[in-house]
Amino acid sequence: MPNKILESFMNNYLNINSAIITLVTIGLITIITIVAYSLERRITKNSPFYQRFLVHILEGLTLGISMLMLLNIFRILLNHGPVNQGWLYANAQLTILLFCMYLIRNRVTLLINILMPFIYYSSMNIRRLDSKYIAWFAASYIFLVIIDFYIYYETEKLQNSEWKYLGMQTLFGLAWWILLWVDHSFPVVEIFTMLVVFLIFMSIIRFCEKKLQDTMLSYDELKAKVNYDELTGVRNRANFDKISKQLYTTYSQEDDIPLTIAMFDIDHFKLFNDDFGHSTGDNVLRHVAHTIERELFLKDTQGQLFRFGGEEFIIVFRGKTPEDCIPIISDLRDNLRHSPLFLNGSQLNVNISFGISKLEKSDTDFTDLFNRVDQYLYQSKRAGRNKMTAEGITYDFDELVN
Repeated sequence: MPNKILESFMNNYLNINSAIITLVTIGLITIITIVAYSLERRITKNSPFYQRFLVHILEGLTLGISMLMLLNIFRILLNHGPVNQGWLYANAQLTILLFCMYLIRNRVTLLINILMPFIYYSSMNIRRLDSKYIAWFAASYIFLVIIDFYIYYETEKLQNSEWKYLGMQTLFGLAWWILLWVDHSFPVVEIFTMLVVFLIFMSIIRFCEKKLQDTMLSYDELKAKVNYDELTGVRNRANFDKISKQLYTTYSQEDDIPLTIAMFDIDHFKLFNDDFGHSTGDNVLRHVAHTIERELFLKDTQGQLFRFGGEEFIIVFRGKTPEDCIPIISDLRDNLRHSPLFLNGSQLNVNISFGISKLEKSDTDFTDLFNRVDQYLYQSKRAGRNKMTAEGITYDFDELVN
């Protein structure tokens, strides 16, 4: 008897059509992961509601389209013979539904999971309502909803525990296969067979998911190394060089939207290295970068900070004129001055000098703007440092009133 069960299982599930459904499911899971990963990186908890809502709708559409693609592929395969009476296809659908619950934690995905028993098989269908097992359906559906909500709110705990993860997907699959049993009246023992197939599916997807996540994390690490300064953590010169062309192309065509560049360096930086050592110089660079970047973010200035090289930094202000930037930069300098660096019992006060200019219609490329900003920076240093030069006019920070 066990040999017959094993032989039947192998005939039904170890064939070319089963392999195609499995590969298609893995492919759809990969697409969903990439889409969700790309969309989620565009928003944060502080993003406007409409942005978060739009991203969640797009993620829900991705899930819905994936389910329709799987259905159409199954119908094509069905023309070449039965594919395990549709059960393998059902397990593929359940795998995508559960995977998206773990991957895409939003209310749209939760709602799709809750409504799916009524979407694939109308709740007003007379066969279902007349079934003598309708009580089983009601109980299983309530149980499934509880599981869906638990997964939605406890995803991180489940993913950190393989046993909880396995237990929850077992309960999810069991609830669904009882629902399918009520609708399609197959032998009860098949519920457990299909549940085993579903768990195998989820194991394969879990393995592929981890590999895909490792690949994405490696890509992020590589991207961070390419675009961010290793010492300070802010964007680096390579990233600045890359976006400078985009900035010129975009803002040189805008008549009403200004682009202002501010460049600054640390006054007498060489003395920190000479008097206290290069490790102290590194600490000063980190202190300045972190303080300036924090203040740019907290004050919602829309400024983007780059380390250009050595002790030189650049701030890109989109949509602001030099006049708009003067009080912002003065405030940045004051906050840095009032936040000295304490190191090995010593208080290190750091001053910075600025050059500021905006993109002009006469600039033939970004280099023209950059050279002008660089010239204004050196004008501030020649005037005695701890100063700011905007469009050729030099200001003493201590004389400015914010």
